[in-house]
Amino acid sequence: MTQAPGWPGLGDEALLIAVANTAHADQDEFADTDTLNAWWTGLDAPVATHRGSPASDGSIAMLRTMRGLIRGLALRNNGVEPAPAEFAGLEALPLRLDLRGTPTLLADPAGDLAHDICAAGAAALLRATARAGWSRFKACRGDDCRWVFLDRSRNCSRRWCDMTDCGNRAKIAAYRDRHRSAA
Repeated sequence: MTQAPGWPGLGDEALLIAVANTAHADQDEFADTDTLNAWWTGLDAPVATHRGSPASDGSIAMLRTMRGLIRGLALRNNGVEPAPAEFAGLEALPLRLDLRGTPTLLADPAGDLAHDICAAGAAALLRATARAGWSRFKACRGDDCRWVFLDRSRNCSRRWCDMTDCGNRAKIAAYRDRHRSAA
């Protein structure tokens, strides 16, 4: 796993997973500035020391769009064609190429937390999709889950984030459907 430049402690895939898994059930870590800041400071990495300006509502919406893009690509890697989504908000993100050290993308101007995370996510996405292991970056097939994970199985066949929860529910539902149609 390659470390995301400017994001010490978080590799590209770890950053993408952290962003993608910010909404589950009724909890949304990108609901507003306060929840975004709480999520940011709760990260288990030394990057949780952002000193820029607080995120605006528009930049938080852009961050939610980035989350949707990451989840959609991870679903596609797991054989699920996601519903068409609108990613036009990401096109408005002003980026600049930073060639000092490892080439990366930065928000221009830097400082807005949500824009900075989006820029780092875009750069991490470009690097991660170019690597041979990209097909292992998946989202759970559970309709009520969609948790993003790295498939570490030998043959890259994992479909659910957790076999005891999502996988078990899917297998029970398939079993009931088979027996319902047989009866």
